[in-house]
Amino acid sequence: MAMPRSIRECLGEIIPAGILLVSYNQYSLGWKVGIKLAKEEIDSGGFAIITNIAIPFRKFCARVNAAGLDIIKEGEQGKLAVINVFKEEVPYDFVYSLEDVDESTFIPKYVDVKKEIVKKYGLGKRKVIHVFATLDTLYTRFGEDVMRELFMARLYAGEELVLRGFNFWDVLIVNRDSIPKELHSWMVTISDYVIMTQGILKEQEFIENISVLKGVSKNFRPIVFQVRTSTISIPSEMIY
Repeated sequence: MAMPRSIRECLGEIIPAGILLVSYNQYSLGWKVGIKLAKEEIDSGGFAIITNIAIPFRKFCARVNAAGLDIIKEGEQGKLAVINVFKEEVPYDFVYSLEDVDESTFIPKYVDVKKEIVKKYGLGKRKVIHVFATLDTLYTRFGEDVMRELFMARLYAGEELVLRGFNFWDVLIVNRDSIPKELHSWMVTISDYVIMTQGILKEQEFIENISVLKGVSKNFRPIVFQVRTSTISIPSEMIY
C-alpha cells in the first residue's frame, strides 16, 4: 500500500452530507485533525462553519491557530463563519453568538443561525465543511437528549439539503473520555467516516496513534498512523 499524502486522502471521496467523527482521548491531540481538515477545505476554495461550544472565543482562536487555522484572517476574508455558543461580545461580523440558550432553546436558535449564515454567504453554491467543537461540551451543557435530537435532525435535514443541491459535510470532534460509552457508540454508528486517536504517555516518550477506521468508498481500507515524541533530558534546575 502506497503511503497516503494526508489523512484526508485516506478517507476517500466524501459523500454529500457526509459525517466524520474525530474521536480522541484525554491525552491526545487528535482534535487538531478536525481543524486541519477545515483548513484544507478552505485552501481548496471551500467555506468553513465552526461551532464553538468548548471555551470563550479568545481562547478558542488561540487553540485553533495552534492547529494551523487563523480564524480571524479566514473570517475577515469571507471564508469562514463561527457559531459561538457563549454569552460574550465578540467584535467580528463573521461570529454569530448564541446567548442565553438552554436545553429547550438551543436547537431552534442554532438552526436559525445556520440558515442566516447560509443565506449571507450564498452557501448553496459553495463546498462547505462544518466543524463542531466539541460534542462532549455539548453533552455537558445540554445533555444527551439534546445531543441525540440535534444529530437526528441533522440526518433528516441533510438529505433534504442534498436534494436541493447543497454540497457540505460535517466534522464532529469529541473527547470520548467525557461522554457515556453508549452515546459514543451511537455517534460512531451514525457517522460515515471515523477517525480515532489515542495519546499514550510512556516513561520515555509520548505516542499518538491515529486510526482511520471507517469510510464508505469501495476502496476504503483502515489505516493506522503513529507519531512518536521522544523524551528530552534537561537539568532539574530548569524545572524545580
